[in-house]
Amino acid sequence: MDLLRLVTEAALASPWLLAVIAGLAVVDALLPVVPSEALIIAAGVAAAAGEQDLLAVVVAAAGGSFVGECAGYGIGRRIGPAVRGLSARRAADHDRVVRLLHRRGGTVLLTARFVPAGRTVATLASGAVRYPVMRFVGFTAVGSVLSASWSALLGFVGGAAFAHDTGTALLVGFGIATAVGLLLEAGRRIARTAPAPRPGAAPARAGAAPRPSCGPTGGPAA
Repeated sequence: MDLLRLVTEAALASPWLLAVIAGLAVVDALLPVVPSEALIIAAGVAAAAGEQDLLAVVVAAAGGSFVGECAGYGIGRRIGPAVRGLSARRAADHDRVVRLLHRRGGTVLLTARFVPAGRTVATLASGAVRYPVMRFVGFTAVGSVLSASWSALLGFVGGAAFAHDTGTALLVGFGIATAVGLLLEAGRRIARTAPAPRPGAAPARAGAAPRPSCGPTGGPAA
């Protein structure tokens, strides 16, 4: 256990840590199975111990995330027309995403990154539907800084609270991040399964009398 702690502390103090964070953040934006968030939290713990600079950690994580998301947008732009032309169903899904992003594109791009795999889906979809480039870049830049700051600060707070126990600080940071992610995912699922309000029937005009049915000759039916 002591050996593991020493190895962890040495890795977190490495001058190469920031480069690794940036690289993993690029890959994580495209392949969400890569745990860049865990490494950012760990770097925040190292910053609390004085072994890394917190601002540098945020810049490295945000920069890598921004590059990766822009790459995902570019991939989406290339494959979008082909996906839309696969079937009528794909075309309908494509058009629905277009309407969603043009109505609430900023909200989607800022919040999807806090949902597991949401960032990857949002960036690819934005490119596929040709969401305006400058708007995408603006929202992505802001979102990258927000998510990087959130992860780094989680580690920093945990590291400050458990300054003499790196393992506990990491566990606290990971636990909070996991709990928040699960809560956001649960909220998203509840919102998706909530029944949409059914439009009510048009009210009948006041005082309107029912019209009598007519027989073949035009008079009232017997």
